[in-house]
Amino acid sequence: MMSSKRLIVPETEGWNRGERDWSYVADASQDIQRWERTTKRNLPDGYRRFMLTFNGGRVYPRLFRYNVPLELYPSTEPVTMVDPFYSWATVESHWRGEVYGKGYPPDMLFIGCDPGGLEILLSLRPTDWGHIFCWPHTRNIWGTEGNTQVWHQADSFEAFLESLYDLQDRSDYDAWHLPIYDKLARPLVF
Repeated sequence: MMSSKRLIVPETEGWNRGERDWSYVADASQDIQRWERTTKRNLPDGYRRFMLTFNGGRVYPRLFRYNVPLELYPSTEPVTMVDPFYSWATVESHWRGEVYGKGYPPDMLFIGCDPGGLEILLSLRPTDWGHIFCWPHTRNIWGTEGNTQVWHQADSFEAFLESLYDLQDRSDYDAWHLPIYDKLARPLVF
């Protein structure tokens, strides 16, 4: 079966322990409300609805052209994939600095990554609130040793999702799809 629709499958903490359906995806609503109340920040509506509906996941299509210069994030062409969008527990872990410590770009939520170390960020800065950026991760302190910039990808979470694509031969679908996805995949609607 080949799909031309936008789809999502669950991202769970224990996929390899048998957590292979949507019932294992944590409800993030209380944690998101607590975070917004505690930080006095609001999530952009589209991203908030996505997280309340799916709490992260593996989307299809997932390819995107990144704007990080090739000398900083080398590949044959500037194309990578979202794999995955993080669960809210992982987003909060990044927010608390538990992953990159002081290397963390300020006022950014880590919402996903690619398989090679490119982080996908959602801006909480007043000047570009809700925009999506990419950042090649490093543990260097923010503002030092080349860790001074993030690269704009889209003006909103929804625009970023719309920019995701597959190749004409649908090879990304073939790489993304597992037989269990025939039962698990849901339309990426929120």
